[in-house]
Amino acid sequence: MQSARQVMMELEEVAIAKAATRRHRTWQIVFVSLFTSLLAFFILTISLIDLEGSTVKRNHQKLVHFLYKTVLEEQKTMPWLAVENTLSKGVKLSFDPSLFKEASLFESARAKLNPRFVPYMSEVATLIKHIELESFPTRHAKLVKQIEASGYEFVITIRVEGHTDSQPLAKTAFFTNNIELSTYRAYAVMDLLRIYTGLPKHFFAIAGYGSFYPLVEDTTDALNRRVEIYLVPQVLAKRSAS
Repeated sequence: MQSARQVMMELEEVAIAKAATRRHRTWQIVFVSLFTSLLAFFILTISLIDLEGSTVKRNHQKLVHFLYKTVLEEQKTMPWLAVENTLSKGVKLSFDPSLFKEASLFESARAKLNPRFVPYMSEVATLIKHIELESFPTRHAKLVKQIEASGYEFVITIRVEGHTDSQPLAKTAFFTNNIELSTYRAYAVMDLLRIYTGLPKHFFAIAGYGSFYPLVEDTTDALNRRVEIYLVPQVLAKRSAS
């Protein structure tokens, strides 16, 4: 496994290589992030309505619960990591605010992860590797097959959501607004998790919410500069063969 220093150097090199073209495609990343977030919300809402009271929904809830219990087992040695079963958005992983008494996860107006927290991200990646998301459907084949027999498919996504404080960005800042900044924060963490876990890209998704969902009441507080990681089991309509 690469060391934290090697990973950070790799990410720095990638960032430098992309810097020249990043501004030209910024609007694309922000648009895709927002569109994906809205699309995922509507798909999930429609799915929950369609599945209300059905065997498929009950099986989906069981799978979410099994994933939650599996994560809790792995999290026992990581007291700084909070685990929550959100039901609608899957299993949420977030950092205990006490970690940030001396330093924040991100510096103001920056998307680069504070290097001192890279080892924590490495441990999160190790947790994700240990729960073996790729084989999760196989380990719960009976429930998954019942879902598939009803015309749906079961997939799991690792979704990273970025957030900012409410401080407006300076005109000279690299990012044009907090939505863009939060999206790049999500991307930075997603890329780190992808490198550490070795999972294929299709497992990952990102979203940026700017300062719209503060963690603490003081919206200017550095604690709001954060990411949240969701392990999202989804029941989707089967794709038609093309």
